[in-house]
Amino acid sequence: MIVKTLALLGLLFCSTALAQPYPSKPIRWILGYPPGGGTEFIARNVANTMSAQLGQPIVIENRPGAAAIVGAEAAARSAPDGYTIFMADNGTFVYHLGVYKKLPYDPNRDFIPIGMIVRGYMMLLTGPNGPKSLKELVDSARAQPGKLNNASNGSGTAHHLAMELLKRRAKLEIVNVPFKGTAAVLQEVMSERVTTGFTDLSPARGMIQAGKLRPLAVASKKRLAGLPDVPTFEESGYPDFEVYFWQGIAVPAGTPPDIVKRLSSELVKTLNNPEVHKRFTDAGMEVLPTSSEQMSELIRKEQAFWVPLIKEAGITVD
Repeated sequence: MIVKTLALLGLLFCSTALAQPYPSKPIRWILGYPPGGGTEFIARNVANTMSAQLGQPIVIENRPGAAAIVGAEAAARSAPDGYTIFMADNGTFVYHLGVYKKLPYDPNRDFIPIGMIVRGYMMLLTGPNGPKSLKELVDSARAQPGKLNNASNGSGTAHHLAMELLKRRAKLEIVNVPFKGTAAVLQEVMSERVTTGFTDLSPARGMIQAGKLRPLAVASKKRLAGLPDVPTFEESGYPDFEVYFWQGIAVPAGTPPDIVKRLSSELVKTLNNPEVHKRFTDAGMEVLPTSSEQMSELIRKEQAFWVPLIKEAGITVD
């Protein structure tokens, strides 16, 4: 009788432990980039509020290397229990499928999207003495094929692909010059060692206001609130020209549906928090509260558009 009682107590204890509500311990958030950048700014603003809602800490873990591939692989190989989340973006989930012949993870099979966080639209910039309009730039590029150059923060990034899209639409020959990071791109454009560069509003706002950079067009459907006088590419004669970076959250494939649903709802709640929303919009970003299904659909559409373009353009980093 004593043995049976102890066995029943043991089963009850195990059942209770297994039935602990999620989350019952800290959550690890893997970022594929170094500390101190824009990705960490986004993650910490979300983590601070979302952790309070979940009642558990969300611990940021930077795992930089190989254009965020190191972090993506680490996240994909983690236990699918809801205690590891990953900062997904259109580099790791879209562009890499085109620029790399082989990846150590599959964004479509190794992850489940949780939801989008923000996106930032690309804008085309030139130096203070550069072209005064997109038309002037295009005319200049056509008059001297292969003579103008464009700074990007790496091959196969949104900044690079925005120019590749313009080159195709306007039939231009402009040389891509990759640099390590947005700061270097902005410096090169300001110094006018290169003709143009694409970036989002957040890192360039102060330099634009100071007259050190001139925005020629924004790659969004409508003008940006922070740059009301700058036309869109569509207004400048290039319809359906929309290029942006985005960041969101994904978890390893196999994560239970109830945990996916919980994380998704908590992320939406966080992004609808007025203080969080304001911090992102003040930084020039568009807040994107979405469901797991909506994020999956966006990823599918972007892969269908960008991967063929990347391969046709012969862009590779292998």
